[in-house]
Amino acid sequence: MILVGVFALLGSPACTGAGEATASATASTTSATAGSSTSPGESTGESTGEGEQVAGSQLMTELGGLWSGPAAQTPLGTFPLMNMDFRASDPRTLFGRVDLDAENSLRFGFAIETHGGDDVLVFRNGGYFLGILRDSRSALVDYDAVAHSWHFCDVDGGCEYVDTRFEFAQDGTLVLDVKVKGEQHLYWDATRVETRGLPQPFPVDDAPVGEGDQDFPVMPTLKVNVQWLVGLAAAGEVWVILSEGPCDLQMSCHHSRSQRATAAVGSTQADVLFEQIHADTYRLNVILDRNGNMAETGYPDAGDGVSVPNASITVAATGESSAAATIIVDL
Repeated sequence: MILVGVFALLGSPACTGAGEATASATASTTSATAGSSTSPGESTGESTGEGEQVAGSQLMTELGGLWSGPAAQTPLGTFPLMNMDFRASDPRTLFGRVDLDAENSLRFGFAIETHGGDDVLVFRNGGYFLGILRDSRSALVDYDAVAHSWHFCDVDGGCEYVDTRFEFAQDGTLVLDVKVKGEQHLYWDATRVETRGLPQPFPVDDAPVGEGDQDFPVMPTLKVNVQWLVGLAAAGEVWVILSEGPCDLQMSCHHSRSQRATAAVGSTQADVLFEQIHADTYRLNVILDRNGNMAETGYPDAGDGVSVPNASITVAATGESSAAATIIVDL
């Protein structure tokens, strides 16, 4: 359910940076709809040169990277920033996730699935909203690899229910345009601010991962324990920001993932949990948001505490990794 992303946006602090150009076009317009010249999932051989692949699957290579930009025309208005770090979660699946807190998240996934007897590229969209899991699937109905445009519709309700378009420009920008029942639901104008290496070709194996009922691939988790010396006089929040490059004291950098947790009155520690995180080495920055306003400002202000900046942590390829941070300076 796309609406989850609206809430997730509130928890995404600011970042900066310029995009990078997308790959050159490799194929002409192709229809993935039944009854057209190419049926859903028909191999086209138009992707990366490594044999035939399911129609339109080169979208996953196009999307690899960290994308950042404003999300507009949502049911709750416009939000200044949504970051989504698309990487391989297994040899067949491209995955990205953004979090607000432990009960609210947005996750996107792309894989080949079998629907109606055909193998087709599927866009999965969902996450947790108030602790309740949402998960929907849209199948590719047509694409234009020259224009870098991909069109998905809901596997059950069709385009009349959910109509989704990914459109890329040569300057490294992307527009994700989603309509639900004909009404605008999300318009994400994003820039690729960092690249990510993907196996080539991707997916490595385009055999279908299932028939629309499988879960996402199992991914690592990260638990960050944050401590400070003096108990809080009022409830606040603990923010953990993970990035590839260094952040400054205003947390201006490209956020691969960010997450927050509530810190109760009198508390001197909090655990922040990242689920479905990509294995990697990250820069770790932690803020103790004593006045609880960082969701609106996007940066720490007077009275907030910060940890040692840009500490290096590693998320292992499997299981739960752990890290610790201590608040050492008050602003």
